[in-house]
Amino acid sequence: MSTRYILASLSYFSIFFAGVILPLIIMLVTNDEYVRRHAGRALISHILPYFFVVVGLFSLFAVHPFFSIGIILLLGAIALILVVWNVYMGIRVLREGRVF
Repeated sequence: MSTRYILASLSYFSIFFAGVILPLIIMLVTNDEYVRRHAGRALISHILPYFFVVVGLFSLFAVHPFFSIGIILLLGAIALILVVWNVYMGIRVLREGRVF
Protein backbone atom coordinates (compact mmCIF):
# COMPACT_ATOMS: atom_id res chain seq x y z
CA MET A 1 0.00 0.00 0.00
CA SER A 2 1.30 3.39 -0.97
CA THR A 3 1.98 6.20 1.48
CA ARG A 4 -0.38 8.48 -0.44
CA TYR A 5 -3.39 6.32 0.44
CA ILE A 6 -2.40 6.09 4.09
CA LEU A 7 -1.96 9.86 4.40
CA ALA A 8 -5.22 10.55 2.58
CA SER A 9 -7.15 8.16 4.83
CA LEU A 10 -5.47 9.47 7.98
CA SER A 11 -6.68 12.95 7.13
CA TYR A 12 -10.26 11.60 7.33
CA PHE A 13 -9.70 9.40 10.39
CA SER A 14 -8.08 12.27 12.27
CA ILE A 15 -11.55 13.50 13.22
CA PHE A 16 -11.18 11.14 16.20
CA PHE A 17 -7.71 12.13 17.39
CA ALA A 18 -6.28 15.26 15.76
CA GLY A 19 -9.23 17.29 14.56
CA VAL A 20 -8.38 20.10 12.20
CA ILE A 21 -4.62 20.01 12.77
CA LEU A 22 -3.62 16.86 10.87
CA PRO A 23 -5.49 17.55 7.60
CA LEU A 24 -4.13 21.10 7.65
CA ILE A 25 -0.55 19.90 8.14
CA ILE A 26 -0.91 17.23 5.46
CA MET A 27 -2.39 19.75 3.05
CA LEU A 28 0.46 22.23 3.62
CA VAL A 29 3.32 19.71 3.55
CA THR A 30 2.51 17.30 0.73
CA ASN A 31 3.16 17.80 -2.95
CA ASP A 32 0.88 14.95 -4.04
CA GLU A 33 -2.31 16.37 -5.54
CA TYR A 34 -4.33 13.27 -4.62
CA VAL A 35 -3.42 13.55 -0.93
CA ARG A 36 -3.89 17.33 -0.95
CA ARG A 37 -7.40 16.99 -2.41
CA HIS A 38 -8.47 14.47 0.22
CA ALA A 39 -6.87 16.47 3.02
CA GLY A 40 -8.79 19.56 1.88
CA ARG A 41 -12.08 17.67 1.86
CA ALA A 42 -11.32 16.25 5.30
CA LEU A 43 -10.42 19.70 6.60
CA ILE A 44 -13.75 21.13 5.47
CA SER A 45 -15.66 18.24 7.01
CA HIS A 46 -13.74 18.76 10.28
CA ILE A 47 -14.46 22.49 10.41
CA LEU A 48 -18.21 22.24 9.71
CA PRO A 49 -19.20 20.78 13.13
CA TYR A 50 -17.54 23.76 14.86
CA PHE A 51 -19.58 26.06 12.66
CA PHE A 52 -22.71 24.13 13.64
CA VAL A 53 -21.90 24.59 17.34
CA VAL A 54 -21.65 28.35 16.85
CA VAL A 55 -24.94 28.47 14.93
CA GLY A 56 -26.62 26.28 17.58
CA LEU A 57 -25.43 28.50 20.43
CA PHE A 58 -26.53 31.59 18.54
CA SER A 59 -29.98 30.07 18.02
CA LEU A 60 -30.37 29.63 21.79
CA PHE A 61 -30.41 33.38 22.24
CA ALA A 62 -31.87 34.54 18.94
CA VAL A 63 -35.08 32.53 18.55
CA HIS A 64 -37.82 30.87 20.56
CA PRO A 65 -36.43 28.09 22.82
CA PHE A 66 -38.65 25.41 21.26
CA PHE A 67 -37.37 26.30 17.79
CA SER A 68 -33.76 26.43 18.96
CA ILE A 69 -33.98 22.88 20.33
CA GLY A 70 -35.03 21.73 16.87
CA ILE A 71 -32.14 23.59 15.30
CA ILE A 72 -29.66 22.08 17.75
CA LEU A 73 -30.98 18.55 17.13
CA LEU A 74 -30.81 19.04 13.36
CA LEU A 75 -27.27 20.39 13.48
CA GLY A 76 -26.23 17.58 15.83
CA ALA A 77 -27.60 15.02 13.36
CA ILE A 78 -25.70 16.69 10.52
CA ALA A 79 -22.50 16.64 12.61
CA LEU A 80 -23.00 12.93 13.28
CA ILE A 81 -23.50 12.33 9.56
CA LEU A 82 -20.20 14.15 8.92
CA VAL A 83 -18.38 11.82 11.34
CA VAL A 84 -19.84 8.78 9.58
CA TRP A 85 -18.90 10.30 6.21
CA ASN A 86 -15.28 10.75 7.38
CA VAL A 87 -15.09 7.10 8.42
CA TYR A 88 -16.62 6.01 5.11
CA MET A 89 -14.20 8.13 3.07
CA GLY A 90 -11.20 6.93 5.10
CA ILE A 91 -12.13 3.31 4.44
CA ARG A 92 -12.86 4.04 0.79
CA VAL A 93 -9.44 5.64 0.25
CA LEU A 94 -7.72 2.68 1.96
CA ARG A 95 -9.60 0.27 -0.27
CA GLU A 96 -8.47 2.19 -3.37
CA GLY A 97 -4.89 1.57 -2.39
CA ARG A 98 -5.19 -2.18 -1.87
CA VAL A 99 -2.87 -4.32 -3.92
CA PHE A 100 -4.42 -7.59 -5.11
